[in-house]
Amino acid sequence: MYDIEHDKYVVIHVPAKTIVVDPRMYLFRNLGSVNNTIIHECVHWIKHRKVFMLEKLYNEKIHGITCEVVGGARANMSKQATEKMEQQANRLAPRIQMPAAPFKAKASDYIAKFMREIGAHHEIEVMEAVIQQLSVEFVVSKQAAKIRLVELGFESAVGTFNFIDGHYVPPHSYSKGAISRNQTFTISGRDAAIQRLVNPALHSLTQDGDYLFLENHYVFKAPMYIKKDSEGHLHLTEYARSHMDECCLVFDMEIQGDVSKEYHTVCYLNREEGAYTFNITYNEDFRAKTKEQQKAYRQKEKQEEIEIRMKMTDDPSQCMKLLLNWKGMSNLDLGVAINRDERTIRRIVNGENVPSLETAVLICLGLNLPPIISSKLLDSLGVKLIPSKSTHLWYQEVLNVKYNEPVEDAQAYLAEFDIELK
Repeated sequence: MYDIEHDKYVVIHVPAKTIVVDPRMYLFRNLGSVNNTIIHECVHWIKHRKVFMLEKLYNEKIHGITCEVVGGARANMSKQATEKMEQQANRLAPRIQMPAAPFKAKASDYIAKFMREIGAHHEIEVMEAVIQQLSVEFVVSKQAAKIRLVELGFESAVGTFNFIDGHYVPPHSYSKGAISRNQTFTISGRDAAIQRLVNPALHSLTQDGDYLFLENHYVFKAPMYIKKDSEGHLHLTEYARSHMDECCLVFDMEIQGDVSKEYHTVCYLNREEGAYTFNITYNEDFRAKTKEQQKAYRQKEKQEEIEIRMKMTDDPSQCMKLLLNWKGMSNLDLGVAINRDERTIRRIVNGENVPSLETAVLICLGLNLPPIISSKLLDSLGVKLIPSKSTHLWYQEVLNVKYNEPVEDAQAYLAEFDIELK
């Protein structure tokens, strides 16, 4: 055994029935994970020691089973037997830590209590607090508590503690049974852009600005689902976050790497930072149950956009004046929004200057122009986005799915992928 104080390996006597826990467990994980490890080893002793006794009759090399910090097990016996024992220990340990009846009862009590205390209308509003409380009470990790809740039928727990693009995604839920375990409403910005590029169905669906990419979801652009805060930033409404199957697009997940099917449910639910890597694919078969009045609202909005587009000519000055008037903005307002001085904007509006590509894209974002109008304005200004250039592809991405947000939010989104727009 390694002696860290003297930096060398030493031989020690380990009595029978002893569990030796790697101290790195306390560093890499938490107390709940350490407890899970200890119970896991107890399962091996109670359930599997007779397997070793039988194996010892003809295999002198076997002396124990080693469960590694990174997961899995090693032993001088058949791989199939080792895998079966490990699967059983992995299944039983969380069930011993979180017995179904008391765990379910406590969860229901906390849900009712927390909803009553904050006046919540939807279970998802308190689910993260419930998970945190359960993790403390049962001395388990938050992810273990989340997975156990889902196993026991609390499906709203699926949308909690998802870490993507360097941040936690706000909790969200959907109708029971709306999607399967290997499907999600939540994807990274890079996966969103790639899917729009390679999937014609998704590209067509998002081409006209009907869906915005907010909080790592493609959400239908309607007031019931999207709200603007006091500083102009866009967010999903509480209604949208509790009715994701009504307003968001669905993607299929496929686990990358050699992961046993035994662990697939755990992998799909564990979307903490660095947990697992997934292949993401847009699911064309899913149909969001968007309310008819919200579709009608968006249709009316699109009709107005089409009417403005039909008034636009090839004259950049005419287009700029038309769009500024439509948005109720002055040259100064636009300059402030995109960090350009008023004189620069005035010269562009008067047709005296041709803007750079970056300035032209910023003008489209500063005016919150939908794709059908921004593409025409870029043409009128004599600016072209070249699909073979990755930077231009990202510019097109924000013009399609981030156009209704403040300029600084679109810039921050691009910065996550090392794309500068200023």
